[in-house]
Amino acid sequence: MTGSDEWATRWQGLAAATISDCLDRLHAMDAGIHRISGHGVLGPAFTIETCAGDSATIHRALEVAPAGSVLVIDAGGHLGRAVWGNVLTVAAQHRGVRGVVLDGVVRDVDDLRAAEFPVFARGACPAGPHKGFAGRWGATVQCGGVVVATGDVVVGDADGVVVVPGSRIDGLPEAVRARVAEEERWISLIREGSTTATLLGLTGAPDQGQPTARVGD
Repeated sequence: MTGSDEWATRWQGLAAATISDCLDRLHAMDAGIHRISGHGVLGPAFTIETCAGDSATIHRALEVAPAGSVLVIDAGGHLGRAVWGNVLTVAAQHRGVRGVVLDGVVRDVDDLRAAEFPVFARGACPAGPHKGFAGRWGATVQCGGVVVATGDVVVGDADGVVVVPGSRIDGLPEAVRARVAEEERWISLIREGSTTATLLGLTGAPDQGQPTARVGD
């Protein structure tokens, strides 16, 4: 088994939501970044920052993006012009890129879905991009309200996208699997008659579920 295979095996099948739970419920992108095409995505981030509505930097960055990486693109959340479409998808697949997470919008959605290429973005827009403005790649960016650095682990599924910072990678997959086992135990106990409030230690709250007093009561 190669090093990349071992890396993938450690993370494979772990849900974005549970990963965020084990990151103190942080590092999850906002709900605007959702799945447009493909299924899940998993891989190390390769970050790109481009001007709103411009795709020139993306084309340039794709020439050096490592095979097996996930492109995380900060396009400023701009909704007026798509900066990703079918041509870039074909190029990314040829490069060996695993998927794209974009703080912006895409187009050619039917083609993206036919290609089964994982794309997560804010939506779709038929207007195409401009080209020629400066951007950068490999630097720390933001995407969906989350700070992302090249090399961070990106996990996307039906719930959205979570990013594991490089400083939190060691031991995180094992912590997530332990969390999954604990939740499976909770579900078994619920089916046997336990309540969620008891399992989560939420019983005996001061108000005991009584209505909150209103001013003047």
